Amino acid sequence: EGAAKAILALYGVPTIAERLTGAVEEAVGAAASLGYPVALKVASIDLPHKTEAGVVRIGLRAADEVRAAYAEIMARAGAVQPPPRIAGVLVQRMAPPGVELLVGGRVDPQFGPLLLFGLGGVLAELLRDTILLPAPATPARIAEGLRGLRGAAVLAGFRGAPGADLDAAADAIARISELLADQADMIGELDANPLICGADGAVAVDALIVRPR
Repeated sequence: EGAAKAILALYGVPTIAERLTGAVEEAVGAAASLGYPVALKVASIDLPHKTEAGVVRIGLRAADEVRAAYAEIMARAGAVQPPPRIAGVLVQRMAPPGVELLVGGRVDPQFGPLLLFGLGGVLAELLRDTILLPAPATPARIAEGLRGLRGAAVLAGFRGAPGADLDAAADAIARISELLADQADMIGELDANPLICGADGAVAVDALIVRPR
């Protein structure tokens, strides 16, 4: 995850502030430095889907909560078979409130780089509301796609919620599409899920890049 987000950052995609730590008290110090609330995630190339593996804790607001969460997720990771390679624990500042967007892509043998984006979080499974475009795609074309989603009202500001910054979201998604197109020979699949889109911008909270098989 950390390496994937570092690559996104090279393309100008805003990413959430985080720090890789190797011990519990280092994680506590990182949380204090980043500012509460924070999330903890085990960093392991062998655990690409961390939530399903139970190695993520979010919304931690105090040092004691960080210590307890650190012990829990390391115990979970230690119970996985075969034993995963563990680089440490990522301490991440919690993302600001906003709409969760799903952004991903893959390199199709016939059609080349393809970009997928749409509503994320629980709405991803509920609505299956996504757009598929060849990559790279322009911010204008992506913004048009976002406005054409069935659930676009959520982005506009639903029931008094502030509207999302569509220009920032479209720009971030376009930059991801450029990465996908530029590095098509190095990327099999790419996920930036979720991309949180709020009133003041968009930020990638999680990311995964899978090399071609």
